[in-house]
Order: sequence, then C-alpha cells, then structure tokens
Amino acid sequence: EPDLAGLGSSRVHAVREGGLLALVSAVAGLRVAPTRAHLLAHQRVTEAVLREHTLVPVAFGTVLPSEERVRELLRTARATLSDTLTALEGRVELGLKVHFHRDALARQLEEETPGLGRGASEPEEDHEQRLEAALLERTRRDMDVLCDGLRPLAAAMHEAAPLGERMLLNAAFLVDRARVAAFEARVKALAARTEVYAFRFTGPWPAYSFVDMRLDVETGPVATH
Repeated sequence: EPDLAGLGSSRVHAVREGGLLALVSAVAGLRVAPTRAHLLAHQRVTEAVLREHTLVPVAFGTVLPSEERVRELLRTARATLSDTLTALEGRVELGLKVHFHRDALARQLEEETPGLGRGASEPEEDHEQRLEAALLERTRRDMDVLCDGLRPLAAAMHEAAPLGERMLLNAAFLVDRARVAAFEARVKALAARTEVYAFRFTGPWPAYSFVDMRLDVETGPVATH
C-alpha cells in the first residue's frame, strides 16, 4: 500500500473488498473544493499508482459517506470494475493536441498550388473563400494521415472537440506501456516533418478518456481518488 498524501492533512489508505482495492482519503466537508493544491494531490496519487498498477480513474471530488459505502460500491460494481481493469491492463493514456499556424500554412499552400494565389482581378473575398477551403482540405488530410500513422501503435483512440480556432486535433490514445516509447518517437518523427503544425504531447495518464464510470454517489466524509 503506497504512502501517499491525500487531501488536506489526511493520508491515502486502501479499502479492500472482493479482490478490488479503492484508494481513498478522508475529507471534512460534503464537497471538495477544486483548488490547485487539491487537484495536484489527486494527480500525484493517480500518477504514483499508475507507475506500477492498473488503475480505473475516478473523477476528482467524488465523495462517499463512509468506508462501508466504498465497500458496497466495490461489491455492486465488481463485474464492471473487473472488466474495465482487464481492458486497461498494462495500458496508459497519452494525449496529443495539434494546432496550426494559419498564415504559414496559407503561404505554403499558395507556393505549392498554382492558381491558388489571388488573381489580378479577383475580389479579395472570393480569394479568401478559396484559400479557406484549401486550408480546410489540407488540414483534414494531414490530420487523417497523422492519426493513421499513430493508430497501429494504440489499442484505442478517442477524439474530443478541438478547443479554439487554431486547434485541429484533440485526441487521446490508449497505449500499451511497452509501446509508449515507440508512440512518442512516432509523434516526434511526424512533428519534425513540418513547421506549420505545433504538437503538444502529454502523458502517460490514467485512462480517463476511455472509462465511463457512473457512480451512485452520496455526500459524506470520504473522498475516493
């Protein structure tokens, strides 16, 4: 059992039931404030456990009224939790966000594509529409090529909606631990081919994007990690 700091002054301890183990820490109130200190404590615990064990992540701020309620949850959700642990065994989540430098890509496209530049008599609005259509086609194709290059190294992929106008890809990949280095190397190799895209690679994380666990949660003094 790891010696880890929980929320506030409490330590993390294990609650065992039916071959499953929940890591919890005591809290004083009915809610856990999403302060930076609390969020970092939650993150440190999940990262420490993930180094050596398979983890079904639970959302920050999940609160149960007692340890007996935690045990009851482990009993009633045993089949679902066991199936999820099996699916996640030996795997972690890696995140990849891709942004693009619009002006740089537009210049590159105009250099590469005859006729894409603005004609002498062409209205500026018409040229902008043609350029936007070309940018959309190019970025979609490039992101498809990127994902096709990464999928063989991942057990699963999850795409979320891009955030902001410059983001093209907001993806999470479920990757076997043994393939994490190869996956990172593939991302770096793909990123090195272009200067018009900016890559943000993160992880390994618990597999939040690949777990959809609905807990029957009541309020109370024990918070699960």
